[in-house]
Amino acid sequence: MIRSYNHKGYVLEVAIETSSRLVPPPGEIRYLAIVTISRSGRPVTAFSPLCMGSARYSSFASAEDALMSAHTAARIFVDEWVQAPS
Repeated sequence: MIRSYNHKGYVLEVAIETSSRLVPPPGEIRYLAIVTISRSGRPVTAFSPLCMGSARYSSFASAEDALMSAHTAARIFVDEWVQAPS
């Protein structure tokens, strides 16, 4: 699943994939979010791409949680980047 969002002139692309780094118990799939932040079609190299994981579990229990958490984190990165002194 891939979603793109516009925020303050940047494109936040969030890709969700199942975690292959963890060995989940039977029947439990975990998810990772990969975020690419770009501007004018080129990734912003200062923080892109990013791999997002839940601090508590290092992955997410659902694709929706991964998507929303990564989207929120990417917006915060952009907000802080835009406000940082040059």
